[in-house]
Amino acid sequence: MMTLLRSRRFKVVLAVVVVTGLVLSGLWGLFSSFRAPVTSPAEAPTAASPLEAPGVDVLGEPPEGLSYASDETEDVQCTQAECFRLVQVVTDGGEPVPDSEEAIESVYRHLLDADWGQLLPEGAASPGDVPLGETFLTDGQVLVTDSSDHSAQDAPALLMVAGAAPPAP
Repeated sequence: MMTLLRSRRFKVVLAVVVVTGLVLSGLWGLFSSFRAPVTSPAEAPTAASPLEAPGVDVLGEPPEGLSYASDETEDVQCTQAECFRLVQVVTDGGEPVPDSEEAIESVYRHLLDADWGQLLPEGAASPGDVPLGETFLTDGQVLVTDSSDHSAQDAPALLMVAGAAPPAP
């Protein structure tokens, strides 16, 4: 066996086989690329096209005594990956709620009663480990989270509503 490996003829045959294999695989890739369909820039999907922000109606009816307020254009904010809507929780009369934290918890309980799922933050083992407003709610298509500043005096009760699509690769 060692004699065969030391043979000049074997080395030349081995080099020819390797080079031929490389050339054939390169030609195969070249011809495959010619057969691939060509898309114009207008048809090509863009990774940065944001998802649409869900409307307020995805939240359903608000809890008793509360209402949802959102401007169709001003309350939509977008990043490169997605768009989300800020929804203000107000009283039935359209006035700001006196306690934003209580209003958000009321909406959360209402959505949980409507069979929405609850997603816990990282590190939390059960819903009792974290305040209700620090979790996410989802119906499988929409994510809802508290976006209020509860430490500020007279801060509005805000919910952030976004699509529940998986992140782009």
